[in-house]
Amino acid sequence: MDRLWLDAHEYGVRLLRGGSEPWHTPATLGPFYGELAALLRPYRLIVPVAPLLRANLGDDGDPAALDRIAGSGAFALSLETGLATLAHGGCAGRLVPMLPGPAALGCDPDDEDAMDDGVAGLAQVLRALLAMPLSGTILIDEADAAARGAMGPLHRIADHGGADLRLLHEGLDVAAWDTLEGLAAARDTQLTIPPDAEPEAVLAKLAAIRSAEHGS
Repeated sequence: MDRLWLDAHEYGVRLLRGGSEPWHTPATLGPFYGELAALLRPYRLIVPVAPLLRANLGDDGDPAALDRIAGSGAFALSLETGLATLAHGGCAGRLVPMLPGPAALGCDPDDEDAMDDGVAGLAQVLRALLAMPLSGTILIDEADAAARGAMGPLHRIADHGGADLRLLHEGLDVAAWDTLEGLAAARDTQLTIPPDAEPEAVLAKLAAIRSAEHGS
């Protein structure tokens, strides 16, 4: 299996940064993902942007204010710095940014104004992602059907920017870490490494997956 899309952010934060979120110091984001890519050797490595968004919204913040926050100088600088370090790293072509959808950020799908503000804020973040030479694919993590229906502007922006914007799990098989159920040869497959997984066990499991593929 050479086409693993690894979701390993939380695992890497624990293993390589002792629990310290690299988005909180954006200049460290590129080196963090460089280390993680060298260690895990994925086909694609998913980069969630949600930690930066949630840090700026705050625990008690109004998700509908995302449009205002995304336009602020401090947020834009943090985002630009983090993305620049990713783009200038040796693994840039493997990186797949992942945005949370508006409902995933806490916007009420029944509140049209809140959804419009949330999508407008995400559009600003999406434009910043499109400006960086990464893998060309951007994921959106959104389970709510109504919120998905409101994301038309994001798809149009991505189309205009030449990026493949897709919903999480769309076009991807999903394998369970414990059983690897859903893992198939020569298919793009998302695999999430649990944050508390033992490093030796992780490397052994990834090696076994690759060995099985090459031996088939």
